[in-house]
Amino acid sequence: MELVDVVAMAHFENPQTGAVSRKQRLRISKQLADYLDSLGLVTFVNPIVTAVREYPKTEATDLGGDEPSTLSPQAPASLSETAKIFRRARRRKAGES
Repeated sequence: MELVDVVAMAHFENPQTGAVSRKQRLRISKQLADYLDSLGLVTFVNPIVTAVREYPKTEATDLGGDEPSTLSPQAPASLSETAKIFRRARRRKAGES
């Protein structure tokens, strides 16, 4: 039986754990932790990291399969495409024209 560490996100009561208060750390079984996590009652202290297996590329490098394509340089933005800056006008007092 694999045990994992979790932190309670809310107050709850469970037959296996008893009364649990918010922010309390627990060491419980993986199955119970997954169930309580699906209900949103706990979060894992150290989330389990799954291993990622990378397979070697089978495409030949002399055909240019691994080399990034060259892109043309980006043109600078023209002034007409940029947003105009509006300044707030001063409020006029009553009697001014």
